[in-house]
Amino acid sequence: MSLERAAAADLPDGAAGSLLERWREPHRDYHGEGHLRAGLRALAELGGTRLERIAFWCHDAVHTNTTPDDELASAEVARELLGAALEPAELEEVRRLILVTIDHAPEPGDAPGARVSDADLVGLASDWPAYLDNIRGIRVELPMLDESQWRARRRAMVERLLDREPLFRTAHGRARWEARARRNLRWELALAAQ
Repeated sequence: MSLERAAAADLPDGAAGSLLERWREPHRDYHGEGHLRAGLRALAELGGTRLERIAFWCHDAVHTNTTPDDELASAEVARELLGAALEPAELEEVRRLILVTIDHAPEPGDAPGARVSDADLVGLASDWPAYLDNIRGIRVELPMLDESQWRARRRAMVERLLDREPLFRTAHGRARWEARARRNLRWELALAAQ
């Protein structure tokens, strides 16, 4: 299914066009349409609901590589775009799910938060060439960092991810993606050490 059709299925008309424009901004490489497609596929695999898909559409509506400011701004974009189309409780749930992607640490028992978090991290479990391409895309989005700064920042991120237990918060995510994601992260550290 094309992104346009997927957007039309879940989003109000005005929101669909605005969000697609945002995901196609020229400064995005990793955090563009590929990340959106992968996350929506993962959500489908996890049994995600319409509100979870809407939250995923909105979670990177603003992307400047500044956490948590991007997620907070994305939650505000969701309010602006969806406020007239969703019930207040639905809108607050969408905003809450967007904010879960700040630290990918939903509370125990938060099944919707776990699914959105896992969908956002699914790229960690890509096959190795795609994983390397994802890293390249993230690097492209950080042109302000010199190589030394980039390597230090990336190493710290990979080490933080490896310290998390588990990475994936759904049972399906742990069974399907955890081992491959950890392998990729360890390989990345080994490659960086060469």
